[in-house]
Amino acid sequence: MTESKGDVWVAAGFAELAHTGVDGVRVEVLAKNLGVTKGGFYRRFRDRAALLEAMLTRWRDGRIAAIEKQTALDGASARERLKAIITLYSERMNTEAMAVELAIRQWARTDEAAAAAAASVD
Repeated sequence: MTESKGDVWVAAGFAELAHTGVDGVRVEVLAKNLGVTKGGFYRRFRDRAALLEAMLTRWRDGRIAAIEKQTALDGASARERLKAIITLYSERMNTEAMAVELAIRQWARTDEAAAAAAASVD
């Protein structure tokens, strides 16, 4: 599966979100980080709010899918799955994903859409 141009902007948005928080997710900054012009952004998104909405949707859907996958028993006992989940979270720490998670949780404190996305995941 190939990545769409919009996906590149969303990924760049997540990278910036992880480092600077939602206020740092600005079209100019992302364009500079991607080495492209702002025009490329506006061919894919109507505005910054549309990008932020796409980021929340991607995060919410991805987190829910990951949680469903990680908690499915798939023939294993509940005890075996619990051990596997503990191992997953204790041995495979993804610092970038953790930074995104924390930034979205912080964003959710002041933004209704981010709060709704976090509530869906929770």
